[in-house]
Amino acid sequence: MGLDVSGLSVYTDENKLDLIKKSILEGRTLNYITVQPDIKSSATINIIDSTLVGQAGSCGFNSDGTTVLSQRTIGVAPIKVNESICVDTLESYYTQKMMNAGSYNESIPFEQIYAEDKAEKIADMLESIVWKGDTLGSGNLALADGLLKVIDAESSVVDGNSGAVTVATGVTAANIIDVVDGMVAAVPADIIDAEDIVLFMGYDNYRTYAKALRDANLFAYTGAEDQGEKFSQMVPGTNVKVIAVKGLNGTARMILSRTANLYVGTDLLNDAEQFSIFYSKDNDEVRFVAKLKIGTQIAFPEFVVEFTLVP
Repeated sequence: MGLDVSGLSVYTDENKLDLIKKSILEGRTLNYITVQPDIKSSATINIIDSTLVGQAGSCGFNSDGTTVLSQRTIGVAPIKVNESICVDTLESYYTQKMMNAGSYNESIPFEQIYAEDKAEKIADMLESIVWKGDTLGSGNLALADGLLKVIDAESSVVDGNSGAVTVATGVTAANIIDVVDGMVAAVPADIIDAEDIVLFMGYDNYRTYAKALRDANLFAYTGAEDQGEKFSQMVPGTNVKVIAVKGLNGTARMILSRTANLYVGTDLLNDAEQFSIFYSKDNDEVRFVAKLKIGTQIAFPEFVVEFTLVP
């Protein structure tokens, strides 16, 4: 009689490879726009504006012109992340091979990669909130209002899909160059020479734009690979930089403004990078705690060009 293995399960080596974490696209909006720290609940963006009236030279003094001091409030919402892990649960699985001897389990055996994964997930959450946050929505996006909601509430924002070049009902390889050119054409004259004008779009639209430029210009195309930074490039012949951000993925929205005009408020600049992983003796579990604050605002709505598809 031969070997009978019918009572065995097919062997799978679950300890052969290291524990790996799921990749997520890095959020990078906060690297570009203005971050205002030290806000516990709300603060003001203090604005000065004036009109200058020139007069013909003569003796005497004739006051004319106005200086206006105004404010826009940036509020921050407190956000926390709490998670608990009963380490004893890991004893019943392949993870037992990672654990220390003994029955007192007071740490996660894969704490380093766990911490890295949580840090990335928090950054990803904030990237989405900064753009798409809506306190009237649901899920993580309901924790704070994002820039799109702030921009949409302002009547003086410039319509970037008004027909200056084209009116778009969809964004495709055939029209995206015209769409971008139309937004650039709509830039207010007062900021047209600014050095920090950026057009933010999702990675999906960025890839469509980059391919359209490449196809249109053939070998003359000089994209991000020649401009020193991945997923960003200058609109040809302009001072406008196109930057892909994850927070706008899937929205078909594009926002053009000076980076100095877009604000994110927080408490400590590195709050999003700080968290605690500790053993709770009372509860016999390892706990993860992160706390931070986030809010958004724009200083001058009239210096924002926004693109939304026409239904």
